[in-house]
Amino acid sequence: MAREFPLRGAGAVAARLHTAELSTGSPMSAEMARLRRIRLIGTTAAVAMAVGALGAGALPVLQNPAAGERLFGLWLRLQQSSMTVVMAGMVVVVICWLLLAPYVLGRDRRGRLSGRIDRATLDRIIASWALPLAVAPPMFSKDVYSYLAQGAIGNSQDDPYALGPVSALGTSHALTINVPDIWRDTPNQYGPLFLGVQKLIHVITGEEVVPAIILHRVVAVIGILMLGWAVPRLAEYCGVSDVAALWLAVANPLVLFHLVSGIHSEALMMGLLAIGLVLALRAVEAPPGRRTTAMFVLGTVLVTGSALVKLPTVVALGFVGMALARRWGAGWRATVRAALAMLAVSGVTTGVAMLVTSSGLGWITKLGAATSLRSWLSPPTALGVIAGGTGQYLGLGDHTEQILVMVQTAALIAAAAFTVRMLFAVQAGRMNPVGGLGVSMAAIVLCFPVVHPWYVLWALVPLAAWASRMEFRIPVVAVSAVLACFTLPPGAGLPPFVTVQAWAATVVTVLIVLVALFRWPGLLRYR
Repeated sequence: MAREFPLRGAGAVAARLHTAELSTGSPMSAEMARLRRIRLIGTTAAVAMAVGALGAGALPVLQNPAAGERLFGLWLRLQQSSMTVVMAGMVVVVICWLLLAPYVLGRDRRGRLSGRIDRATLDRIIASWALPLAVAPPMFSKDVYSYLAQGAIGNSQDDPYALGPVSALGTSHALTINVPDIWRDTPNQYGPLFLGVQKLIHVITGEEVVPAIILHRVVAVIGILMLGWAVPRLAEYCGVSDVAALWLAVANPLVLFHLVSGIHSEALMMGLLAIGLVLALRAVEAPPGRRTTAMFVLGTVLVTGSALVKLPTVVALGFVGMALARRWGAGWRATVRAALAMLAVSGVTTGVAMLVTSSGLGWITKLGAATSLRSWLSPPTALGVIAGGTGQYLGLGDHTEQILVMVQTAALIAAAAFTVRMLFAVQAGRMNPVGGLGVSMAAIVLCFPVVHPWYVLWALVPLAAWASRMEFRIPVVAVSAVLACFTLPPGAGLPPFVTVQAWAATVVTVLIVLVALFRWPGLLRYR
């Protein structure tokens, strides 16, 4: 049953983003026929992406299984065609995801109430779109090759966070050769839990690249299955449609492209976070007892495990702790008791993870290694670079680095202050803990020094389960659709003329597909 939270103070944020959703019936049979067509088109597009990945995917430089093959190797010699196939499929999948909106939000294009599909139907759609990408070569990122090298470093070095692949393994090592140039001298940036995953996979596969990629993808898929289980239950806790939340948080093209296909660590991080929140918050609401205590401890352990993949989700421990403090009376004594309980469980979990993986303390200082990049998707970084460039243009000298430090630090302080405000709003009962976490993570992402498209999922997963107003969903859906097409398939730059030609061919192909869809009776018309 959904927990009610009064709308006072910080509740004004809740009033703008959240409202309990009404139940609706099922769509009519004619609409279900349209839905089956949308699913089929999206599946076909995903299969096209999987085929195009043989030439346009983030394939390894060494141990490329398609190299030299008559059939599969043909795509490697047709990079422009491969790019066009993948990019056209990418855009069509995004369009099909958008076409699902009336079936999951329960409203037609005029805003009138309509029927929602059930969970099983949406699960089948997600599976049919994700499966082709799950068996295809990686796309959109080559980070998985860094994971492989980091696993080897972890098993060969006393301090797995001291050196990058080149320094630790050498330039001629099979795993170093596949690492993107930008990460060859960068030490491991992930926490002890993900280090353990990297080391275990290296123990199993050694220097065999393809089996290691497959195992990392299995880990990513497990994380997404965790999301598929947990997000609807978080939505139920918040009084939001489970189907709408699942569509926004799991069927999202950002998940399909960057977690399934790109094999990013966020899949495991967000899966552990979501399940941990479900268990911990259920325990907070349940009557006291041994089972409740065990459930809360397990939930806290999983949330801590999420932070031991990548550190930003550590803030979730604060929101779980404040929910517990609220249950214990919301006074300062209750808050201190809850904080001590969270510190005890998370501290033991962290210590065990560090001991088992032999990580040492290096991960604490190395998790910010990627912040040296200049990311235009990060507002403070973009602002700092623009200000530094303006200063150079005016003849004031190059002070970009100093400006970046000041702007990025100020942004992080602002995000921290906003997060503290949300924590005390949860403690006072003015904010749902899932909603407080979601809006705080949104502030952290906006203020983070480096932002990649899939970082949006840090905030989107909890927000999808809580923020139900169309004023939130419409912009988030639009941003997700744009960002899903932001990163190109190869994961590394091709010659500009190839990219331009591929985009031109993609636009023509998608326009032809859209014309065909509009001429297909009933497909794009609702009621």
